[in-house]
Amino acid sequence: MLWRMTMIVVLSAFGLNLGYFSKTAQKSKGFDTLDNFEKDFFVAVGDAQSWKANQDIFECTGKPNGYICTRKSYSNYVLTLEFRYPAQAGNTGVLNYITGEHKIWPACVEVQGHYQNVAQIFAMGGIKGPRSEGDSVAREKSRKPHTDWNKLEITSKAGVISAKLNGVVISQSGPYPIRKGPIGLQSEGAPVHFRNIRIKEF
Repeated sequence: MLWRMTMIVVLSAFGLNLGYFSKTAQKSKGFDTLDNFEKDFFVAVGDAQSWKANQDIFECTGKPNGYICTRKSYSNYVLTLEFRYPAQAGNTGVLNYITGEHKIWPACVEVQGHYQNVAQIFAMGGIKGPRSEGDSVAREKSRKPHTDWNKLEITSKAGVISAKLNGVVISQSGPYPIRKGPIGLQSEGAPVHFRNIRIKEF
């Protein structure tokens, strides 16, 4: 602990940003950070006033229903992000392989962000495919309180999607007939925050 505190003091004395080193380390592992709201995302459906970037946190009011969407399409990747509900435990989701018309809700495969059912995986918007309810025991053990930051890790490979919650495997499902598209973050009824959105393609 003393060594760590000494290092922080030394780095601060030289005017260095510790956050920079964290992002650099993540980049060196092959991850790109999606933290520029205007550059990396756009409001595909809903009200732009529902979303705002507060430093490194994307804040969403949850109303009306809608989603933001990456400007880039992805196929095989590992996506990590943290989310929390600052008020009541609510609902959101990560939309993978968004295909066709932007609407509520689009053709895609969702990794559920609903607090009680987080990390379920299912197709929606007319797409056919399997559904995984996930391991309810593992979910209950790994899930933090809704006001804390919970971390999702989503892996997509050849149309098969798996999801971890705070480092614990919860579900896997697929393959799905759609395997590439933008990634969306849902606005669905309650305030929700996102941060540390990172992706590695392979």
